[in-house]
Amino acid sequence: MGFQHERLGPRLVAAARSGERYRDAHMFLGGTGAVGGTALLQILSMYEEMFAISPPEPDDVPVLVATGTTADEIQAFTRRLFRFVESRHGSDHLPERVRSGFLTASGVFVALERFEVSAVPGLRQIAQTPPDDRRRVTADFLQSIGTGIDDEPDAVDEALAKAVASARPFGEFLQRYVRTHLADRGIARFRSVVMGIPVPSLVAYHQDELGLATQHVEGFGEERLERLKQRFVEAIRDDLVDVKAELADDVLIAHTTGVGGMYDDDARDHTAPPRIRMGFSHAAQDTRLGEKARFAQELTEKYSEAGLKVLITAAAIGIDEVRVREEIPLHRAIRRLLFEAEREVFPGSKESQPPESRASRAAGHPLPARQVIRAFEPLMVPWDEPPEAEVTFQRGDPVVPSYAIRSGENGFFSVANADALYRVMRVASASELGLMLATVGLLGEDRLRPWFPGGVCYYVETENTRQVAVFLAQPALRQTQLAGLEPMALQDLGSAKHQAELHTLALLILAHRLRTLDVDAIDPYVDLERFDARQYFLDQSKPLTFEDVAAWELASLTSDLVALAGADAPEDLLRLTPPRKHTLFPKRQRALLAVLDEVLRGVRLVTSLGTPILFERGGRTWLRCGYYVAPLDLLVTDAASVDRHLRERAEATGHDLGVIRDYHVAVGGFVDLRPRAIVCTARADDEDGLPDKVVRFDDEDALRQHLFTLEPYSFFATSGLVAVLYRLRALWTELREAMLELGTLHEWRWHMPQDRTGHTVLVPGVVEAFRMVSEGLEKTTGTERLAGQWGYERRPPPDRRGAIPGIANGAP
Repeated sequence: MGFQHERLGPRLVAAARSGERYRDAHMFLGGTGAVGGTALLQILSMYEEMFAISPPEPDDVPVLVATGTTADEIQAFTRRLFRFVESRHGSDHLPERVRSGFLTASGVFVALERFEVSAVPGLRQIAQTPPDDRRRVTADFLQSIGTGIDDEPDAVDEALAKAVASARPFGEFLQRYVRTHLADRGIARFRSVVMGIPVPSLVAYHQDELGLATQHVEGFGEERLERLKQRFVEAIRDDLVDVKAELADDVLIAHTTGVGGMYDDDARDHTAPPRIRMGFSHAAQDTRLGEKARFAQELTEKYSEAGLKVLITAAAIGIDEVRVREEIPLHRAIRRLLFEAEREVFPGSKESQPPESRASRAAGHPLPARQVIRAFEPLMVPWDEPPEAEVTFQRGDPVVPSYAIRSGENGFFSVANADALYRVMRVASASELGLMLATVGLLGEDRLRPWFPGGVCYYVETENTRQVAVFLAQPALRQTQLAGLEPMALQDLGSAKHQAELHTLALLILAHRLRTLDVDAIDPYVDLERFDARQYFLDQSKPLTFEDVAAWELASLTSDLVALAGADAPEDLLRLTPPRKHTLFPKRQRALLAVLDEVLRGVRLVTSLGTPILFERGGRTWLRCGYYVAPLDLLVTDAASVDRHLRERAEATGHDLGVIRDYHVAVGGFVDLRPRAIVCTARADDEDGLPDKVVRFDDEDALRQHLFTLEPYSFFATSGLVAVLYRLRALWTELREAMLELGTLHEWRWHMPQDRTGHTVLVPGVVEAFRMVSEGLEKTTGTERLAGQWGYERRPPPDRRGAIPGIANGAP
């Protein structure tokens, strides 16, 4: 095996002149997603290049089939297909509708099919059923496979094992498609089948469904369940092996490590499980993520040994779509919490999809309605002893970000989410993954340096990462991070701590922009109907720079942030703007209040998206939150919901309530605007010795000295304004070390951009990436020092002048 891949261009030319590939069919299971969809578009462009080199015969029409689970997925991919073709060939060469797909002007047929994997019919319905009714649905399911819920465990086990072992969802779908659509064209098998459906997630979901079913069978036990789960893994493997033997020249399975490569192996014990360090999930989930990573490895070994090609993406998967000024779906787990709640949390929160909808018909009962993210007025209660009273939130107005980034099955990110994710976890662009899969699927394996040695392609970040970085740095996208009015973090990335840190930066940006807002630039006789309050705020206030942060004073900043976070109406924010006699010009006053209303909405985005805010006012600590509190994964149904949850955790763990609170504030992910610092080195609230791992400080010097005592490269988390200011100022000190004359020697210090006057602009996504690295959540690459430094501040080496024998005071 060589070190260089084959050159792609000559391979395309040879394939074009042979004409052998012009009547092939390619199947992209999950082809509407990030990797599968991009692979299809790449192979489409490759066919068009081949046609331009050697024109096909009239009957030479390649078939590319993409599957999606929902009508929304099919619609989104159709839009993406049309825009891709339009960008290349213009609006007068758009694909034309032909039966269940589209024929491109170049003569490639793209078919779109609905396909949702249901390995064991009836099993998914159990998971989709509310808990109170699951026993009945489980009984019906067991009866359908020839057993009963009251049968002996061995009898149920035997029936389930038979149903699981016979599962062939992929083979049955592909056989049906060949028989219905391809046989009359003389096509009996696919040139390639690309599995864009994440197999580890697919298997895990079905295994969970097996667990839900068997828990209603008395005496079934964990041992039988584990055997069933293993049979399911083998059944899916056997299904794909049969596809490879009977229906496809090549089967390529695209899945990930489960954690994007964010794990450490033990060099002293190769049998030890990987240690997960993942800043994009809740710290308490690290154990489950470790299980997911091990499971992904198990699947890789089983499938590659069976002759299947497995692509492991050991990085974040890049951007496959950007939603422009569109509503964003509420996270499915939150929709489920709302639907299963005893009462409505806001008007319409328990709405269900119509019984006649396809999803409800498939489940056999109504499913939660599709909800979108909305901005609404938060709850405000004392942190200590809140009242026991039911609360109902407003429905609110839809949140419509200027831009929302979609990354396959990971869902929707803000620009700042993506910026931080790709800097820490690194990124493999959807284009490079799709191109590699398309190349192997169309032309076969690389003959010089195979992409899948031993059946496995372990794909890490490459030089193509820079394309993603350049894309995110486009002015329109970068502006969303600097404005303060856009949602700084969406819900799909998973980590409440990550979201809270970005939201904290958003509040700092809003406070600074209010301080620098030029209220006098509003025309005293402004035309209110034409006045764009949002744009005025952006044009007449200043982006936040590190030089601004360095000049901040803790007391005045705390006061301004309390006014910002505690505001109930636009008038409450007037004190943060330069004082003027606004009543002299009523129209100017109304215009200014419209600007402040935009700011107030920006503040409410934080709590509406699940991040609670803590601040002190009037000698008390106050909590502001929405109906969902992400760091606790808690639905708020009354004013004491958060307090009750934390007290229950204190009772369950045996730890002091104050310690439990501080842990969840620092590690879980609260926006903590109190003028202090909390440092926590624990990953879970039930760890032994938790009180010794949670420490409070009131000043920066004490905080600094404590951080210097932590084990280097260990995990820690902080909260509170003292910690935030110290971290940002320490980062700025490091950034100022960068010198042009030393070239790239200062590595990561060049990541933060400067404005035209040489000031260092605070870009939240970049700041958040550095925070993760500094808190021991960097990606292990062997060169991770180039991505940032552990700790907020570099530890000074000892001054040994005069201590080394034979050397006095540094003299030669």
